[in-house]
Amino acid sequence: MANMPDILNTKKEIDEYYKKAVKDVKEKITKENKEGKAPRKALGVKPVPKKRPKKNDVDADGNEIEKVKKAPNAYQQYIKDNRPKVKEENPGLNNEEYFTLLANMWNKHKVDMKTKDAKEEDKKEEDKKEEDNAKEEDNAKEEDNAKEEDKKKDKEDEVSEITVDADDKKKEKKDKKDKKAKKDP
Repeated sequence: MANMPDILNTKKEIDEYYKKAVKDVKEKITKENKEGKAPRKALGVKPVPKKRPKKNDVDADGNEIEKVKKAPNAYQQYIKDNRPKVKEENPGLNNEEYFTLLANMWNKHKVDMKTKDAKEEDKKEEDKKEEDNAKEEDNAKEEDNAKEEDKKKDKEDEVSEITVDADDKKKEKKDKKDKKAKKDP
């Protein structure tokens, strides 16, 4: 634009010159891009993407918030632990084949874990049933003991009532005799 000729007098002439200059610049850029991409394709080099700056979360005071990573799940942990072993055992494989082997190993491991878990659950259920049966037996014994104690108390109450009644009759007879003795003198 700095090389714009001085002979342009009207606005229309200036606009036409500007459009032409923009068109020339665009053509030049596309030509350079085409030339730059052809050798890369031939070499098999991929263009490097531009990295975006990371956004840091900030709290109300302006301090950066540190994000806590989530713990890996069981599959991820298994892959992390067993990948070096698989690589040592099979050095000529590519990544896809490594993960295929690891996935097969994981499936077997998962089935084994399920059977172990099922056995443990069965054992826990049996232990729980045994505890429940023992508790029921203890409760039944306690109930029986309580019933026997109640029967004993009832018998004692009956015996005490009988003795109280007999004692009352004796007192009444004694009182009658005393009254008669007072009247007769």
